[in-house]
Amino acid sequence: MKYLGVDFGLRKIGLSVSEGILASPWQVLEVKNFTDAVNKTLTIIKSGEFNKIIVGLPEGKMGQTVLGFVDKLSKAGLNIETVDETLSSKKAIEQMIAENLPVKKRRSNDAYSAAIILQNFLDNS
Repeated sequence: MKYLGVDFGLRKIGLSVSEGILASPWQVLEVKNFTDAVNKTLTIIKSGEFNKIIVGLPEGKMGQTVLGFVDKLSKAGLNIETVDETLSSKKAIEQMIAENLPVKKRRSNDAYSAAIILQNFLDNS
């Protein structure tokens, strides 16, 4: 099964992939607004032929925005699940430091956050 992990943001969306038991950071999408985020994500999903999409769900107001994003993707007939993304950004930065990535690269930790979100899903499935 081919999985896509998503760390949603209104400016950047982190993406990760897995075809087995390990998630890997993949890419970061730059987006202008909510509609652009939905459209670019749908394009990626369709071109990658993913079987399941795992979206990190934060708390609070942003969580409501993410649920709207998930709703829009679901209307396209996609198999989507949300998982708690608590501390995924912090863990991503810790992982990047452990891998000795330079500070400049650590600023775009969104793909690493998406990998942590997806890995948590895979570990608990």
